Amino acid sequence: MKISDRLLMALRNLSRRKSRTILTVLSVVIGATSIILMLAFASGISNSQKQMIESFGGLTSISIVNDQQDDRIEVKEADINKLKKIKGVRAVVPSKEFWSDLVIDDGKSYALSSGFEVIPDEIFAMLSPDMFEWGKSLSPSDSDKLILSQQARVDKIEVMPGGGWSSTGSADDFNFNDHKFRIRLGYMDQEDDGVHFGNDEENQQSSKPTYVDVPVKIGGKLNNASMLKGWTSYINESLYKKLKKEDAKLESPQMGSFDEKTGQTIIDKSDKVTYEKLRVIVDDVDNLEAIENEIKKAGFKTQSEAGSAEEIKKQTMQVTLILGGIGSVAFIVSAIGIINTMLMSIYERQKEIGVMKVIGASIADIRSMFLIESGFIGFFGGVIGLMISFGAGAFINNLTQGGGFFGGDGGEIISISPGLALVGVGFSALVGVMAGYIPARRATKLSAIEALRSN
Repeated sequence: MKISDRLLMALRNLSRRKSRTILTVLSVVIGATSIILMLAFASGISNSQKQMIESFGGLTSISIVNDQQDDRIEVKEADINKLKKIKGVRAVVPSKEFWSDLVIDDGKSYALSSGFEVIPDEIFAMLSPDMFEWGKSLSPSDSDKLILSQQARVDKIEVMPGGGWSSTGSADDFNFNDHKFRIRLGYMDQEDDGVHFGNDEENQQSSKPTYVDVPVKIGGKLNNASMLKGWTSYINESLYKKLKKEDAKLESPQMGSFDEKTGQTIIDKSDKVTYEKLRVIVDDVDNLEAIENEIKKAGFKTQSEAGSAEEIKKQTMQVTLILGGIGSVAFIVSAIGIINTMLMSIYERQKEIGVMKVIGASIADIRSMFLIESGFIGFFGGVIGLMISFGAGAFINNLTQGGGFFGGDGGEIISISPGLALVGVGFSALVGVMAGYIPARRATKLSAIEALRSN
């Protein structure tokens, strides 16, 4: 008997008993929906944890620190080259951070993050188009552009009468092309209409301004696929040098380094960027711990989220097993329903089975016919269950507005990956086939003569 004939016969037999088939499929739907949603829930928890950690630097980033576990170090070219040679290292990123305000338009309607990070041009060259939500990377000549991190968010603000501002919510419809941006160095007195030149005593001695605005453009915004993670925005050396020149004109420059002994700001007049931080980007989160150990063997002190990554794996496994076990209970009930349905079908079709044996149908043909029927029940139940899971997942995610369990933006509560969808449907079909094995085996053992004699 051809496989196509078996498939058609199985579908025909199922359609002959519509009510029973529908009820049995419904039991599989409940089981499939339960286990898919349970596993999707576990996946959502894991993704939320990962996104939270990513927002603070990433699960693929290892910071090089000093003896005091401070990430401010003396970055040497020899150290960079040494780290690049370690297997599994994707990039070595030297950087220098500074804080300033990124003013939008008049600074009274919107606010954005104020952290900036200077990185070399070779790192910008490694940022491929697929790492950007929109825009593109910077070239060495881009002395008036910056790149926003994936965590950068524009807030609607309300300026307070006494100075400062408060957020009134996220500006989700903000169009970066419709606004002008300025990096503000120094301090502006909110009560003044223009540049403030200090107090009365200082006005007699100094005419240097307390702040300066440097116009900039937004070159692009990174996405979660980027190797650079965090809250800071990124600028190249060209823009940094430009900002240093403007900063040096201020009454109190802010871009120098702070001397703890004197309590004074040291102005770096060198044209060279002195990097103070160094981090290693690994190729895969699963290799994080192993690569960190290799870095330590090379003589470096490190700080990473390797412990967090391992803890996430353990927690995800535990939650998955618990929730998967709960969902499996519904599948067991479904399997019992399939067995009952197929046994009833065999009882009702004894003559049909006897005739098939008489005309020469093999045991394999009869067995496969019933296995295909039970497999169809499992498959149809899995597909419908998957569709319901997608709908329920979308409803729950929309209800919670995509808020993660552990803070941060994003992190869907129900996360149904293509792999989980395929596993859900495939497992449902497999349960159907397995549940149909006992009835199919019973059908093959029926005596042809006894089957023909049955009513």
